[in-house]
Amino acid sequence: MKMREIFLWIVSPLLFLGLTVGVAWCDNSSCLGCHQDRTLTMKDVRGISLSLFVSETEFKNSVHAELSCSDCHMKIKDDTHAAGGTRLADQGVNCGVCHPEAEKQYEQSVHAKVTMQGMKGAATCYNCHGKHNILSSQNPKSMTYFSNIEKTCDQCHANVTFVKEHALGPGPTPEDLFKGSVHRKSGEVTCTSCHGSHNLRSLIDPKSSIFRSNIPRTCGACHGQITKEFTESIHGVLAARGRSDAPTCTTCHGIHGIKAKVDPDSPVNERRIAVTTCPQCHASQRITREYGMTASPVKSYLDSFHGLSYRGGDPYVADCASCHGVHDILPPSDPKSTVNKNNLQKTCGTCHPGASMNFAELSIHTFGPTGKATIGDKVIGWVKTFYIVLIVAVVGGMAFLNFTDWLRKTIDRGP
Repeated sequence: MKMREIFLWIVSPLLFLGLTVGVAWCDNSSCLGCHQDRTLTMKDVRGISLSLFVSETEFKNSVHAELSCSDCHMKIKDDTHAAGGTRLADQGVNCGVCHPEAEKQYEQSVHAKVTMQGMKGAATCYNCHGKHNILSSQNPKSMTYFSNIEKTCDQCHANVTFVKEHALGPGPTPEDLFKGSVHRKSGEVTCTSCHGSHNLRSLIDPKSSIFRSNIPRTCGACHGQITKEFTESIHGVLAARGRSDAPTCTTCHGIHGIKAKVDPDSPVNERRIAVTTCPQCHASQRITREYGMTASPVKSYLDSFHGLSYRGGDPYVADCASCHGVHDILPPSDPKSTVNKNNLQKTCGTCHPGASMNFAELSIHTFGPTGKATIGDKVIGWVKTFYIVLIVAVVGGMAFLNFTDWLRKTIDRGP
């Protein structure tokens, strides 16, 4: 190969690239001649003034630095644009031309669907990625950098007016709840960790990562072993079958405001488990009737020795989780259940070392293992009733005696 051919083989591509970039920046310089004016604005269809300023520095530092303006704004023609301008909505920016996979995912998202339904303000590409200042998601200054995603989502989801207008839920905003959560404090979880990004779907969409039966898998991305235990539990089995009243991770732990177990405000804190968390299902007459459980499991526990000590503030007394387990709860009929009759001695022995088989056969809650009152339970009830009547009679009799004695002395003293 001759030197001249070698030279052309090496230089030609460089010349082509240089000419391409040069043409692009020639095109960009024409646009920036007007759009570097910070006062350049226009009004949208709602009459809201929009800035048309473009920072050349930011664009040159963006991931699109090598593109020309017309690569994205494909419908803008120099003649028509110069003559009267092209409306912002008519500029024809279609990110899917270069990012087809992201566009395909976005089209299935809740953001895209509500946009197609005519909702104003739903997130589009530039709401999350930026416009002329788009940076790689690996860049710490990027709107989609891991530690910046919460701030990006908060543009809408921390806005009380926006949340209310779009019926995203009453009460505190997701941002208000999340900022006090254990996930926020860990720095290892952000919005997209649970909701996804381009394919973010509604919670009623069966394909959504936050759809009821999908929540264990979503949480399992970080909590693998716990999720394995849960999916094999009675709660997990029912949730996988699609039972809408079966508890999942969020039923007990919460959603955006998940707190550590040691936090007094956490629903899984030891001082709340037997008062609010488990009772939300196990004190429900509808649920206990439908699943054939003991009619009043919560009340029977609270009336037991354990329950009375629990209400009295004893930090070491057994609560629901102490006996039934946490994520691996199984029905008593299951041989692996901690409350199966063959495992009760071991379960009780956790707090009562040396507990015998006879000890483990004592009443559970205030009823026996079957959930029905035994002869012993009835005798205890009779004795309890007898003592209540006796106490009322004795105390009442003493009060009556003292009153009559006072009345007699008052009469004897005369006027």
